[in-house]
Amino acid sequence: MTVEEQYREAAICCMRFLGIRTLAEVDRITIPEYKIMLEAAKLRNVDLDYRNHLQAFLNFSVQAQKKVGKNKTQPVYRRFNKFYDYEEEIKKARSKKKNPLYGVINFLRSKGGEGNG
Repeated sequence: MTVEEQYREAAICCMRFLGIRTLAEVDRITIPEYKIMLEAAKLRNVDLDYRNHLQAFLNFSVQAQKKVGKNKTQPVYRRFNKFYDYEEEIKKARSKKKNPLYGVINFLRSKGGEGNG
């Protein structure tokens, strides 16, 4: 593959997966930046796949029935808040435990950058 062909493939990849719109933007990206952005794009796709599979699983789960009597069934989740506790999820989201950005925040604090609050 020639240098021109490699550049063309990299430019297409930048525009297709990284949200870059112009060749001028492609020219400004360094190889390390390109690699990090590409890895982030791949991880973003994994996250999207996870959400899609979770949605499919939840669609199945919310239709779950349990037996109540000889020939009767009722929904396992009779109320939405039994299926999904919104308030609890808000608490988890605001918690510093297991937050993937917590390491970034600590790094920024140690460097005297943003995230001091």
